[in-house]
Amino acid sequence: MRMVKFGFGALVMLAALSVAGAADACSLARVSGAEAVVPATGRIDARLVDASIRAEVNYQRCRAGLSELAEAPGLAEAAATHAKWMARSRTMSHESSVPGQSSVKARLKSAGIDFRAGSENIGMVARYGIDGIQFRIRDASSCAFATQAGEPIGAHSYQSLARHIVNLWAASPAHRKNMLDPSMRMVGSGAGFDASAPYCGAYYVSQEYAG
Repeated sequence: MRMVKFGFGALVMLAALSVAGAADACSLARVSGAEAVVPATGRIDARLVDASIRAEVNYQRCRAGLSELAEAPGLAEAAATHAKWMARSRTMSHESSVPGQSSVKARLKSAGIDFRAGSENIGMVARYGIDGIQFRIRDASSCAFATQAGEPIGAHSYQSLARHIVNLWAASPAHRKNMLDPSMRMVGSGAGFDASAPYCGAYYVSQEYAG
């Protein structure tokens, strides 16, 4: 996974602050319908992708004592366009061949919002919950996977996909810095699916921040 950040003028430096009891008061917003499995065929529900990832990001920000990021449909649309381009191209990149959206700055401008600074996180995860663990392939043709202990591994739901990608970003200092940037005000996220990726496909995810 890679990240990129730019700004108009000085960028705000991230300062870590521990507030006793603040994290305990945080709760993860429930997104109706997010328990549904993300489809491998047909249309991915862009609203559920965006809302589920935003909920996870805002939970991380709350635990760090930061304000929530607002919904931004224009950013979500730009993020989805980039994620789908990455899935089609089978590449992880902050640059693309999409007219008017070939760079992070161009994507933020295409969102139709006022902003002074912005950043982008991108990532790719397997369709099934097999990333970072040892697993067994019971039947590749039917996408039957299991843990080493024999427990079935299912395909990601919108909720589990959001939690997994946000946890990966949170574990990466550069991506976490974008997520916890106090100068950011809005966020939009999107996903695209690559059916030809190993182990029954992979989701490419893009996330745009603006402040």
